[in-house]
Amino acid sequence: MTASLSRRRFLINSGAVAATLGYAGPLATPALAQAYPSQDLRWIIYQSPGGLIDTSTRVAQPYLEKQGFKSTIDYVRGASGRIARGQLSRAKPDGHTIMTEASPEEVLGKVVFNADYKLEEFQPVFGWFINAFNLYVPKTSAIKTFEDFVKTARSRRVTVASLGKGGPSHLQLVLLRSKLNLNLQIVHFDGGAPAYSAVAGGHVEAGIGGSTTAQWSETLTFLTVFRNDKDPAFANVPTIRDLNHDIMPINEVIYANAGPGVAQDRLKKLQDAFEKAFSDPTHIEQQKKINVFVKPMRSDEVKKLVQSAFDVATENKAALAE
Repeated sequence: MTASLSRRRFLINSGAVAATLGYAGPLATPALAQAYPSQDLRWIIYQSPGGLIDTSTRVAQPYLEKQGFKSTIDYVRGASGRIARGQLSRAKPDGHTIMTEASPEEVLGKVVFNADYKLEEFQPVFGWFINAFNLYVPKTSAIKTFEDFVKTARSRRVTVASLGKGGPSHLQLVLLRSKLNLNLQIVHFDGGAPAYSAVAGGHVEAGIGGSTTAQWSETLTFLTVFRNDKDPAFANVPTIRDLNHDIMPINEVIYANAGPGVAQDRLKKLQDAFEKAFSDPTHIEQQKKINVFVKPMRSDEVKKLVQSAFDVATENKAALAE
């Protein structure tokens, strides 16, 4: 995929992609003629156990099982999910392999790192959460508000911890630095916990985090949330829009993804199962306990969000490679 990828091609009907790949025939293989599902789903997780993606997926498992889809978690870690996506792209197209994705990681893997999968071949199943980034400093910092942060970063260099080079938090910080002309030195860490430790230990002055950063609220001051509406996890923290700054929020969209060529009837059955699972009030409350506030998103919505992320990532590719 190149920067010239057209919206029409990127948002191509997944059934047409399947047909092009030669998988979509009504009885392409004996496996496709069987009842679906005929075995447990292989549910790929690309982050470490205990993280937001893993925890939210595990909370969802029994509710999806109620809808007829039992699953087994398979951790495929490394390279910010690029290894896992490669496996998903090569999985047998029978609908028994899915992956929990956190867009725009899949986009950045392609744009920044030229991963070997094709974005337009993936088939989003269902999205359920928007994880917005926030900017924070330790409570001991002289910086108390976002405007303090802006003034400081225009007068001198300020170090800020990201959650990984070339990842969504890096992109958010690149946009912040560019839009407000700030002197930011972005320091990369492998995830939220190491980034927080660096801030708490005084090794960097500020950090960027997601919803789970709320667990450290006693030691942090949250300056803003990069989201157009209020974040339920940070109801008292002003959004970047509240502060009258025009900075595009790079929100992580948590969703289930399927690989190329899954027949449309199977994909529809899986989509319906996810939609019913995430409409269960008990399930919604269970997700809320881990700071996941369910926002159902159908496949077309997810595709549009992925396309938007692709566009902005392509525009900022050079800065993300620094």
